[in-house]
Amino acid sequence: MNNYSRYEINNSDPLEKKRYIRSMFDSIVPTYDLLNRILSLGIDNLWRRDLVKIAGLKNKIVLDLCCGTGDLTRQIIKSNGKVISLDFSFNMLKKGKDRGWLTGENLSADACALPFKNSVFDFLTIAFGIRNIPDIDIFLAESLRVLKPDGKLLILELTRPDNILVRFFYNLYLGKILPFIGGIISGKDEAYSYLAGSISTFLEREMLIQRIKNSGFTEVSYKKKTFGIATIYICKK
Repeated sequence: MNNYSRYEINNSDPLEKKRYIRSMFDSIVPTYDLLNRILSLGIDNLWRRDLVKIAGLKNKIVLDLCCGTGDLTRQIIKSNGKVISLDFSFNMLKKGKDRGWLTGENLSADACALPFKNSVFDFLTIAFGIRNIPDIDIFLAESLRVLKPDGKLLILELTRPDNILVRFFYNLYLGKILPFIGGIISGKDEAYSYLAGSISTFLEREMLIQRIKNSGFTEVSYKKKTFGIATIYICKK
């Protein structure tokens, strides 16, 4: 069984992890959107709308990273932002195009090796993707490179709640309920065990903020959502 079926994620081999994640996301495409709604009770879309509202993306040039099937891309288009969508899972992009969610320019590429010139985007967005990136420092360096001066990287990510009681039930949900329901509906129990583990072992909020600052972003602020279950980070170049 692959190391990533455990909750303790092994990052010692970024290339191996990258191959595993690409294969894993390709395999869960058929039930991905349905499970997102069921497992989050629909709250994930509210968080995406909040991110777009906070940013003010009208007439801005946006690169939506790790876009999946296009949930966040749709919200950006509704706000009249000009968006390019990027994901390294070809199957995710195809599903998004088939559903009419990825209606603009989109491409399959690696968020750690962006195929763009320097200083071309007003905003970069990434929703529920940064914890799956093997080398966060390379990702942040690439983000800085393609952002215009004073451009912003907006990150929406699941985080561990501060409240002890909320955290207890949250951990119970991640450890038992999410893998169980995800496995039954998708038939890919190992994939949802990995996803649960990627949340529970990812950097704590303050640790991620420090990494972002260390990479060269000049300002980092954040907004906690739904008891701190999710966090929106606003990172200025």
